[in-house]
Amino acid sequence: METKKTFYRDTDNKMLGGVASGLAECMNWDVTIVRLVFLFCLIFVQGSVLAYLLSWIVIPSKYNPSGGLSVGKLLLLILICVLPMILLTLVFGVMIF
Repeated sequence: METKKTFYRDTDNKMLGGVASGLAECMNWDVTIVRLVFLFCLIFVQGSVLAYLLSWIVIPSKYNPSGGLSVGKLLLLILICVLPMILLTLVFGVMIF
């Protein structure tokens, strides 16, 4: 029986807010690769700074008793953060961060 994966910010293995290390732990990925992808996105993808900061605020820490985000809610959060930025860029040419 597969256990339900939950996404938390990993405050034990963090460099900034623990978002990348929490994602790596949730998906069983290497944290170094996730951090490199985050760094690439911060440099080249519009709005990624805002998305990271929003994730840092919204996603609870590992030791928060209120619980974490399910993988579905994580994907929804990414969609909510990224889609408006892409639409603003395509329609109005507005670049956020």
